[in-house]
Amino acid sequence: MTGARGGAARRAVTSRRGFTLVEVLLAFAIFAMILALLLASFTGAERARDILSDRSRAYRQIRAGLDRIGTDLSGAFASDRVEGSALTVRTDTFSGKDASTLVLTAFTLPEPGGPRPATDIVKVKYSARVAQDGSFLDLYRELSDLPLIENRIPTREVRLAERLMGFKVEAWDGSGWVKEWPPSGAKATSLPAKVAFVLTDAAGKEYRRVIPLVLAGQEATILFSGRRSTQ
Repeated sequence: MTGARGGAARRAVTSRRGFTLVEVLLAFAIFAMILALLLASFTGAERARDILSDRSRAYRQIRAGLDRIGTDLSGAFASDRVEGSALTVRTDTFSGKDASTLVLTAFTLPEPGGPRPATDIVKVKYSARVAQDGSFLDLYRELSDLPLIENRIPTREVRLAERLMGFKVEAWDGSGWVKEWPPSGAKATSLPAKVAFVLTDAAGKEYRRVIPLVLAGQEATILFSGRRSTQ
């Protein structure tokens, strides 16, 4: 009986002993590994979300830039009577990146009710500049209202796209694409049959669009005084 009582007492003491230091440290190590895996998973998911968000934003600005330039080119015109209405394309290279400058005069829908006079003719300049970090280009759009008559309306400039690897414009001269317009020997106010432009995003992917100029060949017949008709 004495031996039985002693064995029961030892089992009771053993059951109340708790965990050893090695067991506690092992449990903490396992918990830390699980926590590290969870944090890595959350961090990776957040990084993936940020990457997708940046790519989505870059694509949206590329798409908006393509649409904006395409709309302006669709309304482009030039008049032999006003040399200032000429379309010009010049190509530069900044740090090895294509950086064209496109200037055009275009018919557009007037915007009544704003702080500026309503006008259906604008002059637009697209130009690429080196970004502040020196690694990319930013594309700017400069707009002049009532551009071909004397006025004091200031131009408006907005940044159309950022973090580009290139902005290239080419004009079709009837036999091939050229990087300068007007070509040598052509009239200053001549329009190309179509214009192609390329926006290159930060990843090096090119987005190209070709816009036919519907008023090409009508430079001599367009009567333009620079003032809107009130009729």
